[in-house]
Amino acid sequence: MWISGAVVPSRGAVANSRRGRPDDHRMGRPLPRVLTTAGAERLGITPAQMRTELRRERWRRLGSGVLLTRPDEPTREDWAHAGLALAGRGAAVSGWDAIRVHDLGPRTPPVSHVLVITPRGRNRRVGGLRIRPSKRPVDIHTVPAYAECLQGARVVSAARALADTALDLDQLASVRAMVTSAIQRRLCLVDELRAELEASPQNGSAHLRTSLEDVLAGAQSVAEAEAIRFLTNAQLPAFEVNAAVHDPADKFVAVVDVLWRQLRFALEIDSREFHFSEVDWRHTMRRHNRLSRLGYAVAHYAPSDVRRRKADWAREVGQALRARAKEFRLPWPPPPP
Repeated sequence: MWISGAVVPSRGAVANSRRGRPDDHRMGRPLPRVLTTAGAERLGITPAQMRTELRRERWRRLGSGVLLTRPDEPTREDWAHAGLALAGRGAAVSGWDAIRVHDLGPRTPPVSHVLVITPRGRNRRVGGLRIRPSKRPVDIHTVPAYAECLQGARVVSAARALADTALDLDQLASVRAMVTSAIQRRLCLVDELRAELEASPQNGSAHLRTSLEDVLAGAQSVAEAEAIRFLTNAQLPAFEVNAAVHDPADKFVAVVDVLWRQLRFALEIDSREFHFSEVDWRHTMRRHNRLSRLGYAVAHYAPSDVRRRKADWAREVGQALRARAKEFRLPWPPPPP
């Protein structure tokens, strides 16, 4: 068995007879970086040659029966392929390394080890690996050869990888970004994430639970999720998220981020912090004016302003809502819609 995305050399050209060393560039094709001893023997590399490479530190041993055919330090990808060989049938890469296949998660790993889950065996650490048994069913697919990382590796579904990654992240914003992006890009369903949350260890899952609550409340971005959380904590009147506004003839006008329909008050969490292009600016002005003609007051805030001011920002929104209730001669808080 050989492991990794490199092309396997031909059986006919196995050893450099002059030095008794496997040729790493036979016919212009390198050996796989990660190779099992059984796979090496099938390529014609003898146990004596393997011992020579290890003794001369041209190869490294990553685990029992798993070799790195390079003298350099193993990468996370090397450890991932090694973990699949060590964990055996049914094993798959999860956590940060699996979620990066989908271009999700933080750019730097939250933990030093690569997570490989397996339906059998015991919980153990091997070098840069953590092999963790998992009895619950898991969807597994093989990363295609054209992918940027983990080519040929078996990885878990996006939902499972996200749930395992969330356990290692200590920043709520990072988990929110993963969840909202995964839902927006349709990498997984909310129900899939909810099922993973319920099956995951409860210790460390608070950020994932909070992020899912935000998504179920209607948030489509990290900025919206944060705004919803601050508004909810401020105990303001009930509001709609990503709400459609229609004119009296039931013609669609716009979708607003947060809406108090009775008070005709809308919040927009603008994603462009510093400036708009002229096209964006004109579109925003036309949209704002259409809402104003229907009697809606629209307040615009930058995500950085919401994040920096938090409860103070929510109180400011509450003051604006009180003013609208007084203007419409509604009790405070207004009755639920």
